[in-house]
Amino acid sequence: MKKYKTQWDLALLYKSPKDPQIEKDILSIEKACADFEKKYRNKDFTSTPEKLLKALKDSDQLHKKMLGQKPWVYFALCSSMNSDDSYAGAMSTKLGQRISIASNKTTFFGLKISLILKKEQKKFLSAPILKAYQYMLKQVFEEVKHNLSENEENLASLLSQSSYSMWVEGQERVLTQETVEFKGELIPISKAQEILSELPKVERRDLYIKINRIYQKISQFAESEINAVCIYKKVMDDKRGYTKPYSSTLIGNQNDERGIEVLADTITKYAPISHRFYKLHARLLKEKKLLPADLGVKIGKITQTFPFDKTISILKKGFEKVGSEYVEHFNKFLENGQIDVYPRKGKTGGGYCWPIDGGDTFILLNHADTIRSVETIGHEMGHGFHAEFSKIQPSHYQGHPSSTAEVASTFFEQLITDELEDILPINEKIILLHSKIHRDVSTIFIQIGCFNFETELHKRIREEGQLSRGEIAKLLTKHMKVFRGPVVDMNEGDGYGFVGWSHIRMFFYTYTYAFGHLISKAMYKKWKEDNSFESKVREFLSAGSSLSPKDLFKKMGIDTSNPSFFESGLKAIDADITKLEKLAKKAKMI
Repeated sequence: MKKYKTQWDLALLYKSPKDPQIEKDILSIEKACADFEKKYRNKDFTSTPEKLLKALKDSDQLHKKMLGQKPWVYFALCSSMNSDDSYAGAMSTKLGQRISIASNKTTFFGLKISLILKKEQKKFLSAPILKAYQYMLKQVFEEVKHNLSENEENLASLLSQSSYSMWVEGQERVLTQETVEFKGELIPISKAQEILSELPKVERRDLYIKINRIYQKISQFAESEINAVCIYKKVMDDKRGYTKPYSSTLIGNQNDERGIEVLADTITKYAPISHRFYKLHARLLKEKKLLPADLGVKIGKITQTFPFDKTISILKKGFEKVGSEYVEHFNKFLENGQIDVYPRKGKTGGGYCWPIDGGDTFILLNHADTIRSVETIGHEMGHGFHAEFSKIQPSHYQGHPSSTAEVASTFFEQLITDELEDILPINEKIILLHSKIHRDVSTIFIQIGCFNFETELHKRIREEGQLSRGEIAKLLTKHMKVFRGPVVDMNEGDGYGFVGWSHIRMFFYTYTYAFGHLISKAMYKKWKEDNSFESKVREFLSAGSSLSPKDLFKKMGIDTSNPSFFESGLKAIDADITKLEKLAKKAKMI
């Protein structure tokens, strides 16, 4: 098989960290922002649809000239590859500040559009020449009540780096430096987490304890970090008039606040489904009680390993079933060095996809040759496809909110899971079904548990001033118990997992996993029943942020405003548990 690059080739962005083009690009961004300010500040561009159209087109051109903040992204990616790279960290901070200062010169533009009088807004929203900007303008008009003055917006932009980003990046750097002793050698904590569920009981529980000890050891910094960023958020929410800790996230993701509250309440109400799974999980493991180390364990061994070459073949076969264009995009990522594959000391743990507006998309993995590693690449490539197909949109619609991003990723993850099922013997298909249900439970129930945890965390910090690391750990344990049920023995120390749970730094992001997973399950079911539905999948992937999530899914025949839609998805998981129970009895596994 052809050998592909397994580390990022950041020469796609710049030749080296000292490439003079970096400074040229920064200067170009600064000049473009200054020129835009000179052209439009204190000028009339909102009195008629014609004037606004010309200004919006110039705004699109400015967006393109900003290159997706490529100079800053380059050094951020360098830091993800190696947290010891102090030069990259310093440059990321420095260039981030310069870009913030430059872009702050254009803050007035959106604020002035938002100040168009309510009685005049209909004229702009109905103007045929502004049709391409209609949804964007609607959002601007709806969010005006949360805007600050221009000076305040600029100050907020500048302070977000020191009051949020640097705290979170500092915690990440602390974490990436940690190693765990395993079988006589030190391995990165990210690799330890990746292999945990594959280990025998004694080794697994021992390694879990070691990981948790590290979390507790470094939790003092995490305590300061979590309190600092939560208090920063409270200050900004108070200034902007957001009434609830999660309001800004839901509005930013273009979700209806009440609709997501119904989602969280519905999933919490159906927590007994999650309890039922963990109870069956314990029976399959021949355990009366489970410890947290046991939650991700397979009920049997998948004898195959999945080196990266083999993984590539599986993914290509799966992607081909949806369409050859998906394979072509995957090949490009592999050949260009847009996927960083293996764990290394100092490298950021987990996995993510980082698209650059108008440029390449980069995917970070920590591949460990496990079946879960294969599914993870399917998940991240779903994000990658979403980014690539969205490039057909004008620049102001190329991005997409998290609420739709997780639909794309979980759709392709499910595709790859089915591909894996085809190559497994019958007894291992049961193991894979168990893993699929486990993923459903983790992605839907446990992530809503995290959402509920965050809600109480922010509420208490706002009321009490701050929380100790022990109190934060206790709070996380409390909310995890709600969904894991009585069969799982948890103590307050297990809650120190907050130290390494990166998504809680993204403020209420985790509900999008549950929201997206339930929708992607419905979408995948439609595609399985009729492969011509791929045209709808492609339309979804290509839509970017040109429609609200609600309207986008409605076009696909999925009504997310109906609570019964979510209930039907949860009941389908319950039916899968029944199926697993029957198969396990037939195979005499329980």
